[in-house]
Amino acid sequence: MWCLPSILEYIQLGLEQEDHLLRDQHAVRGIDALRETELHPLICQSFTASPTHCLREVYYPSSPHEAPRGSQRDRCDLVLLPDGKKSLYDPVHAHKELLSASGTLFEPVAQTPEIEPHECDPRDAMWIEIKIIPQFRYVDGVPGPNAKYAHELLSGPGTDAIKLGADPMIAHGGLLVVLFNELQEAGVHDLSIAMRELIDRDLPVGMPEMETFPIVDRCGNAFCTLGLIPLRL
Repeated sequence: MWCLPSILEYIQLGLEQEDHLLRDQHAVRGIDALRETELHPLICQSFTASPTHCLREVYYPSSPHEAPRGSQRDRCDLVLLPDGKKSLYDPVHAHKELLSASGTLFEPVAQTPEIEPHECDPRDAMWIEIKIIPQFRYVDGVPGPNAKYAHELLSGPGTDAIKLGADPMIAHGGLLVVLFNELQEAGVHDLSIAMRELIDRDLPVGMPEMETFPIVDRCGNAFCTLGLIPLRL
Protein backbone atom coordinates (compact mmCIF):
# COMPACT_ATOMS: atom_id res chain seq x y z
CA MET A 1 0.00 0.00 0.00
CA TRP A 2 2.82 2.41 0.88
CA CYS A 3 5.79 2.85 -1.49
CA LEU A 4 8.87 3.66 0.58
CA PRO A 5 10.99 4.94 -2.34
CA SER A 6 8.23 7.41 -3.27
CA ILE A 7 7.97 8.67 0.32
CA LEU A 8 11.73 9.07 0.44
CA GLU A 9 11.74 10.95 -2.86
CA TYR A 10 9.35 13.62 -1.55
CA ILE A 11 11.36 14.04 1.65
CA GLN A 12 14.66 14.31 -0.21
CA LEU A 13 13.28 16.94 -2.57
CA GLY A 14 11.94 19.00 0.33
CA LEU A 15 15.22 18.96 2.25
CA GLU A 16 17.27 19.70 -0.88
CA GLN A 17 15.10 22.75 -1.55
CA GLU A 18 15.61 23.98 2.02
CA ASP A 19 19.38 23.48 1.74
CA HIS A 20 19.44 25.47 -1.51
CA LEU A 21 17.35 28.22 0.07
CA LEU A 22 19.74 28.55 3.01
CA ARG A 23 22.68 28.59 0.58
CA ASP A 24 21.14 31.41 -1.44
CA GLN A 25 20.49 33.33 1.80
CA HIS A 26 24.16 32.84 2.81
CA ALA A 27 22.94 31.39 6.09
CA VAL A 28 25.55 30.70 8.75
CA ARG A 29 23.99 27.33 9.60
CA GLY A 30 22.40 24.68 7.42
CA ILE A 31 19.78 21.96 7.78
CA ASP A 32 22.27 19.82 9.70
CA ALA A 33 22.11 22.33 12.56
CA LEU A 34 18.34 22.03 12.98
CA ARG A 35 16.82 20.25 15.95
CA GLU A 36 14.43 17.37 15.29
CA THR A 37 11.41 19.51 16.14
CA GLU A 38 12.62 22.12 13.62
CA LEU A 39 13.14 19.55 10.87
CA HIS A 40 9.74 17.89 11.31
CA PRO A 41 7.72 20.73 9.70
CA LEU A 42 10.14 20.83 6.75
CA ILE A 43 9.65 17.12 6.17
CA CYS A 44 5.89 17.50 6.52
CA GLN A 45 5.89 20.34 3.96
CA SER A 46 7.66 18.01 1.52
CA PHE A 47 4.30 16.31 0.91
CA THR A 48 2.44 19.51 -0.01
CA ALA A 49 2.55 18.69 -3.72
CA SER A 50 1.72 15.00 -3.23
CA PRO A 51 -1.70 13.32 -2.90
CA THR A 52 -0.57 12.17 0.53
CA HIS A 53 -1.72 14.23 3.51
CA CYS A 54 0.83 14.61 6.31
CA LEU A 55 0.06 15.11 10.01
CA ARG A 56 2.50 15.95 12.80
CA GLU A 57 2.62 14.93 16.46
CA VAL A 58 -0.26 12.45 16.31
CA TYR A 59 -1.38 10.37 19.28
CA TYR A 60 -0.68 6.66 18.95
CA PRO A 61 -3.96 4.88 18.16
CA SER A 62 -3.87 2.49 21.12
CA SER A 63 -3.47 3.16 24.82
CA PRO A 64 -3.01 0.93 27.88
CA HIS A 65 -5.36 3.28 29.76
CA GLU A 66 -9.13 3.02 29.37
CA ALA A 67 -9.63 6.78 29.23
CA PRO A 68 -6.14 8.32 29.12
CA ARG A 69 -5.28 11.96 29.51
CA GLY A 70 -3.20 13.51 26.75
CA SER A 71 -0.08 13.32 28.91
CA GLN A 72 -0.49 9.55 29.14
CA ARG A 73 -0.41 9.01 25.38
CA ASP A 74 2.67 8.77 23.18
CA ARG A 75 2.79 10.83 20.01
CA CYS A 76 4.18 9.83 16.63
CA ASP A 77 6.34 12.36 14.76
CA LEU A 78 4.63 12.06 11.36
CA VAL A 79 1.60 10.22 10.03
CA LEU A 80 0.86 9.94 6.31
CA LEU A 81 -2.73 9.49 5.14
CA PRO A 82 -3.77 7.91 1.83
CA ASP A 83 -5.13 9.99 -1.04
CA GLY A 84 -8.54 11.46 -0.20
CA LYS A 85 -8.15 11.30 3.59
CA LYS A 86 -7.65 14.54 5.51
CA SER A 87 -7.95 13.46 9.15
CA LEU A 88 -7.26 10.41 11.27
CA TYR A 89 -9.82 8.45 13.24
CA ASP A 90 -8.83 8.29 16.90
CA PRO A 91 -10.23 5.12 18.51
CA VAL A 92 -9.17 6.25 22.00
CA HIS A 93 -11.12 9.50 21.67
CA ALA A 94 -14.11 7.58 20.31
CA HIS A 95 -13.99 5.24 23.30
CA LYS A 96 -13.84 8.18 25.70
CA GLU A 97 -16.94 9.65 24.08
CA LEU A 98 -18.73 6.35 24.63
CA LEU A 99 -17.65 6.27 28.29
CA SER A 100 -18.86 9.83 28.79
CA ALA A 101 -22.43 8.65 28.15
CA SER A 102 -22.22 6.07 30.92
CA GLY A 103 -24.67 6.82 33.74
CA THR A 104 -26.63 9.34 31.68
CA LEU A 105 -29.96 9.22 29.87
CA PHE A 106 -28.04 8.60 26.63
CA GLU A 107 -26.34 5.40 27.84
CA PRO A 108 -28.91 2.99 26.30
CA VAL A 109 -28.45 4.44 22.81
CA ALA A 110 -24.77 5.39 23.01
CA GLN A 111 -22.54 3.86 20.34
CA THR A 112 -18.86 4.16 19.49
CA PRO A 113 -18.56 6.78 16.72
CA GLU A 114 -17.91 5.24 13.32
CA ILE A 115 -15.16 6.24 10.93
CA GLU A 116 -16.33 9.08 8.69
CA PRO A 117 -15.63 8.97 4.91
CA HIS A 118 -12.98 11.70 5.18
CA GLU A 119 -11.25 9.96 8.09
CA CYS A 120 -8.46 7.43 7.78
CA ASP A 121 -8.45 4.18 9.71
CA PRO A 122 -5.21 4.09 11.77
CA ARG A 123 -4.45 0.70 10.18
CA ASP A 124 -4.29 2.33 6.73
CA ALA A 125 -2.01 5.22 7.74
CA MET A 126 1.80 5.27 7.59
CA TRP A 127 3.29 6.01 11.01
CA ILE A 128 6.83 7.45 10.93
CA GLU A 129 9.21 8.23 13.79
CA ILE A 130 12.19 10.46 12.96
CA LYS A 131 15.75 10.50 14.25
CA ILE A 132 18.39 13.06 13.21
CA ILE A 133 22.00 11.96 13.77
CA PRO A 134 24.83 14.28 12.65
CA GLN A 135 28.47 13.20 12.51
CA PHE A 136 29.38 16.81 13.34
CA ARG A 137 27.12 18.96 15.47
CA TYR A 138 27.01 22.29 17.25
CA VAL A 139 27.57 22.27 21.01
CA ASP A 140 27.21 25.65 22.73
CA GLY A 141 27.44 27.26 19.30
CA VAL A 142 30.70 25.53 18.38
CA PRO A 143 30.82 22.81 15.69
CA GLY A 144 32.70 19.60 16.40
CA PRO A 145 32.57 15.79 16.17
CA ASN A 146 29.51 14.15 17.68
CA ALA A 147 30.91 11.88 20.40
CA LYS A 148 27.54 10.09 20.68
CA TYR A 149 27.16 9.39 16.95
CA ALA A 150 27.45 5.58 17.13
CA HIS A 151 25.31 5.34 20.27
CA GLU A 152 22.54 7.49 18.76
CA LEU A 153 22.58 5.43 15.59
CA LEU A 154 21.78 2.26 17.53
CA SER A 155 19.65 3.46 20.43
CA GLY A 156 17.29 5.96 18.80
CA PRO A 157 15.88 3.86 15.92
CA GLY A 158 15.79 0.78 18.14
CA THR A 159 13.65 2.48 20.77
CA ASP A 160 11.25 3.83 18.14
CA ALA A 161 10.96 0.41 16.48
CA ILE A 162 9.86 -1.13 19.75
CA LYS A 163 7.31 1.63 20.34
CA LEU A 164 5.81 1.38 16.85
CA GLY A 165 5.78 -2.41 16.89
CA ALA A 166 4.00 -2.54 20.24
CA ASP A 167 0.87 -0.75 19.02
CA PRO A 168 -1.61 -3.36 17.69
CA MET A 169 -3.39 -0.79 15.51
CA ILE A 170 -0.30 0.21 13.51
CA ALA A 171 -0.09 -1.91 10.36
CA HIS A 172 2.26 0.35 8.37
CA GLY A 173 5.19 2.02 10.10
CA GLY A 174 8.70 3.22 9.47
CA LEU A 175 11.70 4.89 11.02
CA LEU A 176 13.17 7.85 9.17
CA VAL A 177 16.84 8.27 10.04
CA VAL A 178 18.43 11.50 8.80
CA LEU A 179 22.22 11.23 8.85
CA PHE A 180 24.64 14.08 8.19
CA ASN A 181 28.17 12.96 7.32
CA GLU A 182 31.51 14.20 6.08
CA LEU A 183 31.80 11.58 3.32
CA GLN A 184 29.18 10.45 0.80
CA GLU A 185 29.63 6.74 1.44
CA ALA A 186 29.65 7.04 5.25
CA GLY A 187 25.89 7.41 5.71
CA VAL A 188 24.91 4.33 3.72
CA HIS A 189 27.68 2.27 5.34
CA ASP A 190 26.93 3.32 8.91
CA LEU A 191 23.17 2.93 8.60
CA SER A 192 23.49 -0.50 7.00
CA ILE A 193 25.75 -1.71 9.82
CA ALA A 194 23.40 -0.31 12.46
CA MET A 195 20.33 -1.92 10.90
CA ARG A 196 21.99 -5.32 10.74
CA GLU A 197 22.71 -5.08 14.45
CA LEU A 198 19.11 -4.11 15.21
CA ILE A 199 17.87 -7.04 13.13
CA ASP A 200 20.27 -9.34 14.99
CA ARG A 201 18.66 -8.10 18.20
CA ASP A 202 15.35 -9.34 16.76
CA LEU A 203 13.81 -5.88 16.60
CA PRO A 204 10.88 -5.51 14.16
CA VAL A 205 12.77 -3.72 11.36
CA GLY A 206 13.82 -4.50 7.80
CA MET A 207 16.66 -3.10 5.71
CA PRO A 208 16.13 0.57 4.81
CA GLU A 209 15.54 2.37 1.57
CA MET A 210 18.29 5.00 1.32
CA GLU A 211 19.10 8.16 -0.62
CA THR A 212 22.13 10.45 -0.29
CA PHE A 213 22.54 14.02 -1.52
CA PRO A 214 25.14 16.79 -0.99
CA ILE A 215 24.56 19.74 1.32
CA VAL A 216 26.54 22.90 1.95
CA ASP A 217 29.36 22.04 4.35
CA ARG A 218 29.38 24.51 7.23
CA CYS A 219 30.56 22.42 10.18
CA GLY A 220 31.97 19.20 8.70
CA ASN A 221 28.85 17.58 7.25
CA ALA A 222 28.88 17.60 3.44
CA PHE A 223 26.22 14.95 2.75
CA CYS A 224 22.79 13.95 3.99
CA THR A 225 21.66 10.33 3.92
CA LEU A 226 17.99 9.51 4.36
CA GLY A 227 17.14 6.02 5.53
CA LEU A 228 13.52 4.92 5.67
CA ILE A 229 13.43 1.70 7.68
CA PRO A 230 10.24 -0.36 7.34
CA LEU A 231 8.54 -1.74 10.40
CA ARG A 232 8.43 -5.52 10.13
CA LEU A 233 5.26 -6.88 11.75
